[in-house]
This record gives sequence, C-alpha cells and structure tokens, in this order.
Amino acid sequence: MNLKTEIKLPKYSFDISHGDKIISFGSCFSENIGEKLIDNKFDVCINPFGILFNPISVSKAINDCVSKKDFSEKDLNSNEELFFSFNHHSKFSGLDKNDVLERINNSIDKAHTYLHNSSVLIITIGTAWIYRKKSTNEVVANCYKLQQNEFDKELLSINKVVKDLNESFKLIREINPTINIITTISPVRHWKDGEVENQQSKATLHLALKEINESNEKNHYFPSYEIMMDELRDYRFYAKDMLHPSEIAIDYIWEKFSSSLFTKETQDLNSKIIQITQAVNHKPFNSESENHKKFQQNILNKIQEIEKDHPTIDFTEEKAVLLI
Repeated sequence: MNLKTEIKLPKYSFDISHGDKIISFGSCFSENIGEKLIDNKFDVCINPFGILFNPISVSKAINDCVSKKDFSEKDLNSNEELFFSFNHHSKFSGLDKNDVLERINNSIDKAHTYLHNSSVLIITIGTAWIYRKKSTNEVVANCYKLQQNEFDKELLSINKVVKDLNESFKLIREINPTINIITTISPVRHWKDGEVENQQSKATLHLALKEINESNEKNHYFPSYEIMMDELRDYRFYAKDMLHPSEIAIDYIWEKFSSSLFTKETQDLNSKIIQITQAVNHKPFNSESENHKKFQQNILNKIQEIEKDHPTIDFTEEKAVLLI
C-alpha cells in the first residue's frame, strides 16, 4: 500500500556544488534553506534585506542590490526613537540611525558582489497580499506595528507580480547572464490574511511564477509548498503555531532539495561536513585526555583531506576550536 502522495521532483538542467556562490531573497523559508546551505559549508548570502514576504518588496530589494543603492537618512523612518527602513526586515532597525545605515549599506554591498558572481539565486515568496503606506503610496515590506489605518491592504494581480519580478530578473541577467534562478512558494500559511485569502494569495503566486519560469530556461521552480501540503499532510510536521514547518519538515524538504539539485558527490561531501561539525560541537568528558586529543587530531585530518580537494570550503571556526 502506498500511504502517502509523493511530489515528483523536477529534473533540473544544472546542479549545485560547493564551488558555486548562492544568494537568496524572500521569506523565512529562504532563511531555512540558506541556513542549511551554510551548515553544509556552501558560499551563501542569505536575505540581504532580511525576511521579505511579498514579491514587490523582493523585487525592490533585488533592484537596490543590483544598482548598489546607497541608503541615506532620507530613506529612514522613525517611531518611538527607533530608526528603520520600510523596505527592510526589522532586524535592520535600531536606535542609532548611523548604525542602521551602515548595516543596510554593508549588506547591499555584499549582495551586489554576490549577484555579479553567483551561480544560483533562490527566491521564496510568501504572500501576494501587500500593504501600502497611504502617505506615500509605497509598498512596505514591514509595517513596524504602526497604526493599521496608515496602510491600505491589497491583493496583487498576477500581471503585477510577473511584471515586477521579470524586470528584476532582467536586471540581474544584464550583470550575470548565466545565473540560474530557483523560485519557490513558502509553505508557511499567512493565517492573519484569512483562511480563504491565504489560498487566493498562494494561487496568485503559483500562476505568476508559472508564467515567469516558462519565459526563461534558466528560471526553475522547486515545489517546497507542494511537498509540505501533500507529502507532509500531518500536524506533526508543523511548529507549535500550526502554521510554520517544524524542524523535521524543514529537514525533509532540505533532503528533497539536496536529492534534486546536488550530485551524489556533493551529497556525500555534505555528509562528511556535517559529521565534522557535529564532532567539533561534541562536549568531551575530559578535554585533557589522550583519547580526546586523538579524537581532535582525527577530525583535523578529515578537515585537511576535504580542504585538499575543496580549497574553497572554510573550516576556520572548526579549526580554531580544535587547535585551542
């Protein structure tokens, strides 16, 4: 008996290895996959504007990184002594406006370099619902808990999503024509928008990404949303809020991502890397014992073996712990 429905993964025309640079924009699922990539020692720039949910904010972030926009004081807002940008996640906000601007511009500089040199761009969109600041008519990435009457809520059209993202992708390909763009829809339910409204939103994103991806052979779709909805159809795969994927679900989707986009050699290398990082983080019973010193030397030998064949993989943190 087949007791679950299984999503058939696409056959991609490329694969990802540790020699690739990768950059991601979008929702918390971009963070989840990005963190998994970092854990496995890939060269990744994750969400240079922080977590973004709607495609218009993602598009604006990409455009600012391509043009290397220099944010200044006029681009910031303030509320109760907190300085912030409506285009950024709240992790960039702060009490010191100069510090806020420095962190924003440093992140843009880094992302600009990655967009020039990356092999892969991962875009994860969470919702087609947007909020416009009434006073400026600008779409905001974050409302920063301001009064609801300061914003208009709106469901984007398919055409608007297609137009903005395609314009951003065109800008990227002008500076990096060979980049592969992986798009995906976040499996996180946006319950505050409403049960029906959440489905309307996801449907809009599905149809928009279908049109976008069919227009360029280097655009691809990864079915993270579908895996969550159909393969992981059980509340045990959700976090306590019953809306976000649990760690088990994230691990499962990561395995699907790995099996479809990594070669067997890369997957085997990932296993070796995870074994090393877990061993380094293991707390010894007696750190001064000869057995532990042999254990550390064995890990160092494994690191050196990987570094010999893969010099771009960075084990600086692990070696610092082992060589104390």
